[in-house]
Amino acid sequence: MPAGADAVIVTINPEEPEEWLIGQVANVLRKGGVVVTPTDTVYGLTCCIDRPEAIQRVYALKKMDPKKPLAILVRDMATVGRYARGVSTPAFRVMRRVLPGPYTFIFEASPEVPKIMLRKRRTIGIRMPDHPVARMLLAGLDEPLLSTSIRNPDDDFVNDPLEIDAAYGNRIDVVIDCGPLLPIPSTVVDLSSGQPVLVREGKGDVDALEMFE
Repeated sequence: MPAGADAVIVTINPEEPEEWLIGQVANVLRKGGVVVTPTDTVYGLTCCIDRPEAIQRVYALKKMDPKKPLAILVRDMATVGRYARGVSTPAFRVMRRVLPGPYTFIFEASPEVPKIMLRKRRTIGIRMPDHPVARMLLAGLDEPLLSTSIRNPDDDFVNDPLEIDAAYGNRIDVVIDCGPLLPIPSTVVDLSSGQPVLVREGKGDVDALEMFE
C-alpha cells in the first residue's frame, strides 16, 4: 500500500465469506502486509510467516518484547508437524479431535520457525482457528500466518474492527470487518515438556481435552 494511506476496511460475511475478497486480502499478506484478521476467539494482527519485515512491523505495532511469542495460525495438522517438534501421538490425537477450535498448543519450535520469533525462547504457540474467514484465508495462502491479539491501554481485548482501525490507522494495511467478537481468548496448553500444563483457561473447553484430572 502507498505510504501514508489509511488502512483498507474490508467487510466480509463471516458465515459465507466472499472468496474474491479473501483473495484480495491474501495478496496484501503475500506482499508483506499486516492485516487485522478475525479468529474463533478475538481479532489478531496477522502477517505471513515468511515475511521478516512484516513480523518486525507487528512487534513494533504492539510494542512487544521480542521475548513474547506470536501464535502460528495453521490450516491443518500436517502444517503443525512442520513447525512444532516433539508432538507425541497422544497430543496429536487430542489436537485432531478438538481442532479447528479455540485452543493454543505450545511446542518446541522446529528449524522451520523464523529465527526472528525465537529470541531467548525455543517454543511456539500453534492455533487452528475455527472461523470461516480465517480458515478460507489460510487455505488461499497455503502458508501459516503469525498472529497476536489486540488490546487497549487497559490491557482489555479490542474486538470491534472499527475501534481497531481508529487505533492503528495507516500503520496497518487491511482491517477485515466481520463485526464485533466476544472478547474471550483461547485456552492455552503447554506441551513443550511432554507433560500438559494448563497456561490459561479460555474459550476452549478444558474437559474436552481429556488431559487434566
